[in-house]
Amino acid sequence: MDTMASFGSLSLGSRLKRLSDQLFQEVTTIYDKAGISLQPSHFPLFYLLFRQGAVSVTDASEALCVSHPAVSKMAQKMIREGWITKTPDPEDERTQKLSLTAQSKSLLPKLKPVWAELSKAVDQLQEGIEAATLTGHILTIEERLREIPLSQQVLERLNDPRLNGEITIVNWDQKYAEAFKLLNQEWLDYYFPDQQAERDKESLGNPGGYYLSRGGSIFFALINGVPVGTCALARVSDDLFEISKTGVTPSAQSKGIGRRLMLETLAEARRLGAKQVFLESNRKLLHAQKLYRKLGFCETAHPLGKSEYERSDIYMILTL
Repeated sequence: MDTMASFGSLSLGSRLKRLSDQLFQEVTTIYDKAGISLQPSHFPLFYLLFRQGAVSVTDASEALCVSHPAVSKMAQKMIREGWITKTPDPEDERTQKLSLTAQSKSLLPKLKPVWAELSKAVDQLQEGIEAATLTGHILTIEERLREIPLSQQVLERLNDPRLNGEITIVNWDQKYAEAFKLLNQEWLDYYFPDQQAERDKESLGNPGGYYLSRGGSIFFALINGVPVGTCALARVSDDLFEISKTGVTPSAQSKGIGRRLMLETLAEARRLGAKQVFLESNRKLLHAQKLYRKLGFCETAHPLGKSEYERSDIYMILTL
């Protein structure tokens, strides 16, 4: 039993500190496994200098909203460890500028992919949380971290050979039938384990019969020949099509694969004579919602008043 969690709002500061310590430990594990000797606590100043170039301690303090003594202390430690250097400002010799050293710059090729995967993992860690309070939000994050540690998620992505190669989009092939099922079952089980319909089983179990034989299409995203994403187009009538079963495996997300699949599917809909395409989704799928809106989909009332999918709470349509 988590006794601290039972303290409610009174433990907010302690809960934040505990979660912070856990995340720092997870990042330390990731850095160690990736051969990165930088301390996670150095990240704010290191990243600021990476993005903005040379800055003074005062400027860094203001940018990070951290006290001047705290930034100065961090800078001194990073100088001793060889990560940053301090030199006079050429425009004002009374001011010292902090900047990354050659040692730091040589580490960037290792750091950038780690930062990218960390960012995706932390975003997913918070996705779909509907807690009414910050303590409730923290509790959900802690529960998710217990299920799959952050370090495990990131390291699996970094070591996934599917992520190292050119992305290609291909049309249906029977050899990808099982991949279509697995890629979609992955997100269904993660987000909606108790809200799967009979139509899910039908479409995933027999995609060729459900989509292709009715005049639709199915596309796959491949990396090194391995399916990492998919998107299906179902024919409803001669000029109305539905986009469904769109999914990208977590390790390959944030690479623009979902967008490329959608664009290919929309182009196919136009080729088949569609005047409109629609999709049904759920508001907790924040990244998907953002993509759909960027592509021009607009939310509207469900034509039947209610979806037959229990998990669907948004209906969107695009006029081609």
